[in-house]
Amino acid sequence: MPPLIDITFDGHVHTRLCHHAVGEMEDYVKQAVERGLRAICFLEHLETDIAYHPPCWLDDEAFVYYFSEGERLKRRYRDRIEIQLGMEMGFNPQALPTIRQRLARFPVERIGLSCHFHLHEGQHLNLLSQRRQSLDRLAELGADAVVTTYFATLSTALDSMDCDVLCHLDAVLRHLPGINFNDDHKRQISALLDKLKTKGTALEINTSGFDYRGSAFPAPWIITEALARGIPLQAGSDAHNPSDVGRYFEQLPAYLEALCPQE
Repeated sequence: MPPLIDITFDGHVHTRLCHHAVGEMEDYVKQAVERGLRAICFLEHLETDIAYHPPCWLDDEAFVYYFSEGERLKRRYRDRIEIQLGMEMGFNPQALPTIRQRLARFPVERIGLSCHFHLHEGQHLNLLSQRRQSLDRLAELGADAVVTTYFATLSTALDSMDCDVLCHLDAVLRHLPGINFNDDHKRQISALLDKLKTKGTALEINTSGFDYRGSAFPAPWIITEALARGIPLQAGSDAHNPSDVGRYFEQLPAYLEALCPQE
């Protein structure tokens, strides 16, 4: 029986290029080699037509450097580790044609789907940030309505775009105290899992959640539903510091085994 997840591959790594992480690309590669990983995938932030400041993503000029430096590192470390160059595509339904155009400009090897922003009155609010400028306004709008829109946006993205993995599925409003999903949200999540199964898209087990809440993203019950559907799982540290690469991966086999649905 194959393992439930490959813990030799970290599929979600950021660098200082996204403006909210630290360290050069090579620092992350060195850490992955030291950790004994087989492969690493940089998944730098692609956001399109987002009205938010300060920017926490790469513009096209930064992506030119990113892919150039990534190819250099591939050559330098080819005998020690496999390096992939991907993008974490923040989905903005108002910018679909432009997203497609930007993706087509670069040799993207892996696309992770996410949604980081909520549009309100012409401005975008950051769904995953702990900055009060977004968090307080989102709370005023009502967490239930915001979460409903978040899951609906991910559903539209899966209908509109091809991607390899769905990132940190339930991390929305992770910094809002007392956030809970209601029955309608749970039905939305189940429908999203059905779409992943149909499209052959993987579900990310994002180990940054162990630091935020003591369990990976997504929640255990979501992972159990994914396993019941036979959805492939992929490990991602969501590293924003070289020391984060492969964090908690050694815990994943036993963690996931305990979540397998009972026959």
